[in-house]
Amino acid sequence: MGTSSGGRYGRPSSEELIRKIEQAQEQERQRLDSDVNDFLQKLLARFNDRNVEETQRRLADLEKILGDEVEVDRVLLGGSVAKHTAVDGISDVDALVILRREDLAGKSAQEILDIFYETLNRTLPRNEVEAIDKGHLAVTIKYRDDTEIQLLPALESGQAIHIAASDGQGWNDTKPKLFQRELSRANARLSQGLVPAIKLMKSIVSDFPKQKQITGYHIEALAVEAAAGYRGPTAPKILLIHVLDFAAQRVLTPLTDKTGQSRTLDTYLGVANSIERRNISQALEGMKRRLEAATTVSQWRSVFGE
Repeated sequence: MGTSSGGRYGRPSSEELIRKIEQAQEQERQRLDSDVNDFLQKLLARFNDRNVEETQRRLADLEKILGDEVEVDRVLLGGSVAKHTAVDGISDVDALVILRREDLAGKSAQEILDIFYETLNRTLPRNEVEAIDKGHLAVTIKYRDDTEIQLLPALESGQAIHIAASDGQGWNDTKPKLFQRELSRANARLSQGLVPAIKLMKSIVSDFPKQKQITGYHIEALAVEAAAGYRGPTAPKILLIHVLDFAAQRVLTPLTDKTGQSRTLDTYLGVANSIERRNISQALEGMKRRLEAATTVSQWRSVFGE
């Protein structure tokens, strides 16, 4: 009795079965990728709608109000709004406020912060403002709609911009646009895919326990390094997992602050392989594995609290 090319009694051979199973698995993987990327794009659209225009308006109002009072030279967006990576829950300094007053010459960073804080308290209308808080280096304005804007006072001398050093007393020269340009170049090289990955990672990290969170600027810097030499897909799902994977290892060692604000931008995590760094590394690695193992869009939704 002869056999068909598909095997005995017309049944497919084991090789054909394996090939069909692999094809079905690949089709399912592609379907999941498509569905997850569609969900992430919709999530990013919501991120993009949040507070950016309102923050821009409020910064313009602050510049107008403070201009007459403290001779603000200009407001340079120094944080996430400038880099288009803003996400609710994690924000950096929203604006560097360049002050130009002769009577500030020779004063310490702390003295100028105190003067700046007192000026804001005296001049800001309270119909929208709930509170004005002075931190170690900056002032945070809390609005009644639960949004916040953080302002970092700075001085200008020639081509240099001086901001408070980490001790709150001395001054550091900084180049706030340098990192912004580097991020923009990396984002362009990855077909505008890096900034979306940063936004998604910020959203994820904002739900970590407080002791396992890292700053928005730190996330951005890790993402820029992760982009160097990367030649893979730039869809949100794959690129986010790549950045998380890279960050889980890179966070273990200090990262240079290219703006010049400080020697390293993650001093708050201590020395290389500190317990703080290891805890964050484990959190990032765990999230990366969770996303890689997800087999449904619902599992991805749960990561983002959807």
